[in-house]
Amino acid sequence: MFEIREKEEGEIIIVELYGELDSSSVPAFNLGFREITGKRGPKKYVLDMKALEFISSAGWTAFLNEFKALRASGGDLKLAAMGPDAKRVYELVGVNGVIESHETAKEAVKSYAKKS
Repeated sequence: MFEIREKEEGEIIIVELYGELDSSSVPAFNLGFREITGKRGPKKYVLDMKALEFISSAGWTAFLNEFKALRASGGDLKLAAMGPDAKRVYELVGVNGVIESHETAKEAVKSYAKKS
């Protein structure tokens, strides 16, 4: 089961992910995330992974694709609160060289203020 929810933190949109993100749930992520970015526009986003129990390579690919699309349109995306297994894969496959990550969603939100 996969679920996606959004909440606003000032100018930043936190997108909370729940459940498992694999090849069967990536279409739901893509649809949900694009719905959010479609109505919000190219803003600053944080993907809060604290309730994400599992992420497959298909999930990481989806994150990278959304990151590139946001950057191309003037937005940005950061990751937050990933579990140990996700963090290991994040570093192993080199996503850490592309998408910034923070320990908590609150830290990710704060990090945007530092760069503005």
